[in-house]
Amino acid sequence: MSLFLAWFLPVVAGTASWLIVNPRRTAGWLSAAFGHGIVFGMLITAAATSLFARNDTQHAMRSAGSALAIFAALASIVAWRRMRAVPIDSVEPIRAVRTNRVVSFFLAIAFVSIAWRLWIALREILLRPTFPWDAWDAWAVKSKAWFMLGHYVPFVAMKDWIATSGPDSFTGVAWSYPSTLGWIQVWFASAAGGWVEPIVNLPWFALWIGLLFAHYGQWRALGLSVTRARVAIYLFASLPLITVHVALAGYADLWVAAVFGFAVLAWMRWLRERDRGQLFVFVCCVLLLPLLKLEGAVWLLLFAIVAVFAALRRPWRKYVALACAALLLIGLALGKLILPLLTLGWVHVAPHTIEVPVLGPLAIAWHSGAFGGTLRTLFEQPNWNLLWWVAPVIVVARWRELRDQESLRLLACLLVICIAFLMFLFLFTDAARFAESFTAINRLVMHVVPALITMLALLLRDAVLPEFPGTAPASDPRSNPA
Repeated sequence: MSLFLAWFLPVVAGTASWLIVNPRRTAGWLSAAFGHGIVFGMLITAAATSLFARNDTQHAMRSAGSALAIFAALASIVAWRRMRAVPIDSVEPIRAVRTNRVVSFFLAIAFVSIAWRLWIALREILLRPTFPWDAWDAWAVKSKAWFMLGHYVPFVAMKDWIATSGPDSFTGVAWSYPSTLGWIQVWFASAAGGWVEPIVNLPWFALWIGLLFAHYGQWRALGLSVTRARVAIYLFASLPLITVHVALAGYADLWVAAVFGFAVLAWMRWLRERDRGQLFVFVCCVLLLPLLKLEGAVWLLLFAIVAVFAALRRPWRKYVALACAALLLIGLALGKLILPLLTLGWVHVAPHTIEVPVLGPLAIAWHSGAFGGTLRTLFEQPNWNLLWWVAPVIVVARWRELRDQESLRLLACLLVICIAFLMFLFLFTDAARFAESFTAINRLVMHVVPALITMLALLLRDAVLPEFPGTAPASDPRSNPA
């Protein structure tokens, strides 16, 4: 019963929260609500556990469960009233589609393979303890220490820990990492009655389910037909590295990728529909990024820059962009460029070094070995199937669509800036060793992959495709609102 409630309460709380701000039943609304509900529900649970279970982590279900249950009940009532208040005439009609029997047959086979992949990933989680790498050495250290001790203790830098004589101070290689995911693990450990790592790591499997359902629902709302949205979901779910981060659960990167992808989806809907609910989701997702992983602070800054640029009136955009570029170049030339990054502090950028308060200095220099490692990572290794080969082809083939739709241009601009930052990080700083060893470069690239797939799917939204035999009119489209 405790395990059932440990899952039931977060999903209800998250789904109800989504429906409060998005009560309209557009195409894909049910999938979007369920998918976002899983992910947001676990993050709401992390907040409740952090607030109410700090002094009794081993009984987090009892300490935080009541507050979460009250929140879920109230949110469900408000969501129900909000949905009933939406006039029937304002509910957007779901566009009729034509179902192709040949395509449907192959899609059925494809989704059987995805279901099999899901089962294998689930078995890996249930049969294996936390894999002894970053998931074990960095991310699970805090949550396991808190649960075993029975209460919260701070983690500090090594030098501060050495200087501290008290017993309630701990340190580790990831002492400065955000603690959001750790509180999720404390919640499920409490529900299991002990630190049972397969149970503690199951949220990563649920995250994958939520990631796929949310993207499918939002793609449908953004105008993709059922068939095209399903093809995009198959291509997304079949990416090998995504599955690796599910099966070897414990890393924060898949969470960052999911929330970054959710932010992009909500932003696209805001630009398309001017729906304030989607704007609220977008702002929440962007602000959540630094609370998941330190790199999230960079994504927050870059996303904020592009979003503010998009909010400006067109005559002002050119002047603001030129002014920002001039200030950037002057700051770099004088060695006094200072950037505020949430959770990282004030980052000082000079011509030859970058000083990050938490991480220390990073020397700026070209690393030729990292260039080869980056090319092999994206185009040779099997982590991404053919994604990085196909993406440029789609962009070139649908260039007119990209040029004519402002929302797609803005999304492309965001992705170009993010990828440029990653290339600078791995080719021109000390982080080059992670590109040469094919490690962190894959994890950080994954952060923007859901957003990239969204852009590619939207570029192909109205593309004319060849007809196959066996095409028949679909049944009443309202019979399948998801």
